[in-house]
Amino acid sequence: MSSSPLSKKRRLSGTETKTGSHCSSSNSVKTDLSHTPANGMAKNGNDAEIDEGLYSRQLYVLGHDAMKRMQNSNVLISGMKGLGVEIAKNVILGGVKSVTVHDQGVAEWRDLSSQFYLREEDLGKNRAEVSQIRLAELNNYVPVTAYTGALTEDYLTKFQVVVLTTSTLDEQHHLGELCHSKGIKLIIAGYPWSVRPAFL
Repeated sequence: MSSSPLSKKRRLSGTETKTGSHCSSSNSVKTDLSHTPANGMAKNGNDAEIDEGLYSRQLYVLGHDAMKRMQNSNVLISGMKGLGVEIAKNVILGGVKSVTVHDQGVAEWRDLSSQFYLREEDLGKNRAEVSQIRLAELNNYVPVTAYTGALTEDYLTKFQVVVLTTSTLDEQHHLGELCHSKGIKLIIAGYPWSVRPAFL
């Protein structure tokens, strides 16, 4: 017997009131969802009861242990071009504890061909800040924050996973050493321009 669509509704404690985006500092923007259960599993990611209606497919593939590790992961995704926004979308839908999107650049015409959350009216605006507003709508259980500052050691220690999509080779080496020294998982996606394959 298949579950009814009602069984897949989000489990909320109390009444949900989405306040929208606001600036929390000079370098970050976030959607205030502190009163909703983290990622649909449990508040603060502890002693999780996974919403099996919402995450049934992932549970089948990944299992409970992997899902519990995901729900305790704060993820930073740096670079909000085409690849970065696709990774952010999938991670947010996956149900991690929180996602921070990072970019210090502004939207350009060429970004509109691959970054599906950018529009013509966003040209000249910071890619992370514009993308954050739309990414936050994907999963109300996952707080999404935009960060436009430098990736310093103090800032990176907030995360369990860091994903780089548009960094240079020098940045990858520097941040790689820093992440490994702190036990932060590092994923480098895409190619730095200096070693881009000839077929691209």
